[in-house]
Amino acid sequence: MELVNNNLESLRFKEIFHIWTQLGVNNSYIASNHAFFKHVVDKNLKVIIVEFIQCLKEENKQLQALLKDNGVLAPSASIEYKKLKMGDIRGKTAINDTEISAILSMNIASSFISVSQSFEKAVKKKYVSKYRELHMRYAILGAKLIQLSKDKGWLLAPAANR
Repeated sequence: MELVNNNLESLRFKEIFHIWTQLGVNNSYIASNHAFFKHVVDKNLKVIIVEFIQCLKEENKQLQALLKDNGVLAPSASIEYKKLKMGDIRGKTAINDTEISAILSMNIASSFISVSQSFEKAVKKKYVSKYRELHMRYAILGAKLIQLSKDKGWLLAPAANR
């Protein structure tokens, strides 16, 4: 593989591909969560959505910096959304909080797994620590959503076998 700026520690192609893919996934999660935010009624679920968006944006900043450090241009970002305000609640919802919570749960789990895989592949100490921090943030966010779902009755228990 050709070296970037004669840097022996530059990223390999598969690492660059993985980072590009993760940036695209994160941008789609940011866009969908902005849409969900407009439909959510529950204030606690709104807070989790905002925290998830913040985690995704922080991860994107770190991934873009990683690409830049290795002489690779990052993909263009999605549209910039207006700032989310906790008071923005629509009168009628097309998607209910239970459905949004379930989708959000899958998205957080997907982000957690992706960061876990990156954490596992990371070799440099500075990247390991960044992925470790993101790993914990997604784990804590997932735990908050599970607790909220239990408290609100959105988490359904499996049917008992008879």
